[in-house]
Amino acid sequence: MSFSSAKNRTKGHRGERLKSRRAGFTLLELMLSLGLIVVATALIGFIMQMYSRNFTEKSDDIRREQLGRAILNMIAADIRALVLEQEYDGSVLAAQLGAESDGGDAGAAASGGGDAGLASDSLTEDPTLASESEAPNAVTDPNAMFTSDLPPGIYGDQSTLMLTVSRIPRRDEYLVQQASVLTGSLSDAPGDIKTVQYFVQAATMSGVSDEMAMFQADPQNAVAASGFSSGLIRRALDRSVMALAEEQGNLDSIQRTGNLIAPEVISIQFAYFDGIDGQWLYEWDSSQQSLPWLVQITLAMQSNSGANDTPLPAGTPLMNLTFEDQKAYGLEVYELVVAIPGANLVAADAAAADAAAGMEAVGL
Repeated sequence: MSFSSAKNRTKGHRGERLKSRRAGFTLLELMLSLGLIVVATALIGFIMQMYSRNFTEKSDDIRREQLGRAILNMIAADIRALVLEQEYDGSVLAAQLGAESDGGDAGAAASGGGDAGLASDSLTEDPTLASESEAPNAVTDPNAMFTSDLPPGIYGDQSTLMLTVSRIPRRDEYLVQQASVLTGSLSDAPGDIKTVQYFVQAATMSGVSDEMAMFQADPQNAVAASGFSSGLIRRALDRSVMALAEEQGNLDSIQRTGNLIAPEVISIQFAYFDGIDGQWLYEWDSSQQSLPWLVQITLAMQSNSGANDTPLPAGTPLMNLTFEDQKAYGLEVYELVVAIPGANLVAADAAAADAAAGMEAVGL
């Protein structure tokens, strides 16, 4: 073997060793690769977390919008189903019958019928009807009376709405609902005339309890599970049941009766449009003002982020919060204006107007 071939063989083995060494990763390259993997994983996790948070917030917004729309539609349905008690004025009918009897007597006298016709004096106006039509309205101070003593109609202020509705009961409502011994509520009776009340209850143990609180596993609802319930309350009771409870002094049971339909509602506000004077009012009494033309409903619910950062207690008046406060607390405000059918056809002094106009007031 020559010296040159041995030298070439030695160089070949050295080149193979260098190639084998360069085939793997160095420690620096491995650390850089691991760092890039960690950064990419963290970036992907952050993007997924941000997407999940935005998806949750949008889902909560949609759920609140659906809940707000359902609540407003429910209150609007009750407002459209309200009834108003009006005094029956029989003087107009008595006068009309008296005029017809006078004509019959005149015809009978001309034909020689004698006393065959009715005498006009026999159709005198009923004194009881006259006294009812001329007597002023007996309801002068609704706040000093029981709820059952108020005539059917609509009564309310800025934060409470009470109205008498007439609706055919559903099939399940014909069954008597037994009162709960634990809550101390009243047993409602089947009927088509109900007194319905809407208001926001602050956190209390003496009001309407949240029956769904025990099924909520969120530890933040521990206060509600212990008995302190708050939210929008709908109380619907038969007028006879409420009258009996008030007569017996069982007012605590009335306060505990109702349905907590929306714990998410922080505040509710009502306004009433008087079509006669053309202005919005924050108090209404049907015993003195008949029916409003329009009822404005405004309710506020707090977002989850706002409730976690700065929780607002239920029952806070919405009028005390500015637009900046509503934004800071994360309040979502929903509003609906409801028109009462036929409200503009009923004047405040309808009985007096009918008596003055005669049968023309009813289109005859």
